[in-house]
Amino acid sequence: MSLRSRVQEALGTVYDPELDEPVTTLGFVGSVVVVGGAVAVRLRLPTPQCAPNFAFLMAADASRAIWRLDGVESVDVTLEDHYTGDEINATVNAGRSFADAFPGETRGELDALRALFQRKALLARQSRLLEVPAARLGDLHGPDADRVRELRRALGIDASDDAAPYVTGDGVPVSADDQRFRRMASLTALSLETNGGMCRDLLRVRYGEEVAA
Repeated sequence: MSLRSRVQEALGTVYDPELDEPVTTLGFVGSVVVVGGAVAVRLRLPTPQCAPNFAFLMAADASRAIWRLDGVESVDVTLEDHYTGDEINATVNAGRSFADAFPGETRGELDALRALFQRKALLARQSRLLEVPAARLGDLHGPDADRVRELRRALGIDASDDAAPYVTGDGVPVSADDQRFRRMASLTALSLETNGGMCRDLLRVRYGEEVAA
């Protein structure tokens, strides 16, 4: 597989923290250029005013994902047409932190924000699996189940096959028949899907391109 193909694949593991969708399927990757071991990626967002913390997380995650690939010698991630793009681009490409780009903000606050949205994403993903008979996590299969495992690991929640199949955002096991849990998970999923649709519409208007649903 070519380095460019591997870069595209790596970018597919980078998620919008608020929407829990890969930046590739959202249409946020404007271009990928690979010359030898030098990789240049341009990211674009639905509006120039997207929150700097979300924008930074995606740009930094994209850079880290690419640097993990064999054969990469340099990485340049450019966030296009964003009101804090200059600060984010310079900081991410220098391997520095969000606090370096925006003094007064701490990494702890950014990590807490990421965890908050990971818990929401975990609820939303589980809502799509609740009708599957499962006595343990290993009984759940498919893309949503795989993402549930990733999110549980990221949050420090047991993701082994014998773990409870469904948990709250804090990792407390819960029954699939718990109506409060089902309602919360369903509403969270609806919120993420609605916001994702809005972002696609905004991106299409801004760049005049169709984005996969």
